[in-house]
Amino acid sequence: SKLQWSTAISMMVFAWLFAAFWSVMPLLGWGEYDYEPLRTCCTLDYSKGDRNYITFLFALSIFNFMIPGFIMLTAYQSIHQKFKKSGHYKFNTGLPLKTLVICWGPYCLLCFYAAVENVMFISPKYRMIPAVIAKAVPTVDAFVYALGNENYRGGIWQFLTGQKIEKAEVDNKTK
Repeated sequence: SKLQWSTAISMMVFAWLFAAFWSVMPLLGWGEYDYEPLRTCCTLDYSKGDRNYITFLFALSIFNFMIPGFIMLTAYQSIHQKFKKSGHYKFNTGLPLKTLVICWGPYCLLCFYAAVENVMFISPKYRMIPAVIAKAVPTVDAFVYALGNENYRGGIWQFLTGQKIEKAEVDNKTK
């Protein structure tokens, strides 16, 4: 079934409101922002160990990492089963979840560790790495989508080499 405009707009509004909620909570007192270790921009304050910080951190991790990860896992497993039945593998269905875990996993682990232990003994340069990787996710997702979609992949190949990929060649490369 096709996605209706009303459904797409509702989903977009929900995503923006969800993001706004979690972004505003530290400004309202649940959690706290501070400069990143190298003082280039803001992130969650890792040095706090109080109940307010810990509850925010766990809720943030559950609602923004674990639940979306579970939804992606089940949705892409369903897509994989449909591809398996039809015999047409057009996309690596495990790649989006792997991207989420690889890019957001270190940041989530650092936040969980900060909730139970003091992370100030870790060098600021090393504490900065998970935040930088997490901030690179939109770029990584664009590449995953572009290289995973046969139309975009064919267009990229044509742009880089000047050769047009025939439909049969695209189907053989994805199998």
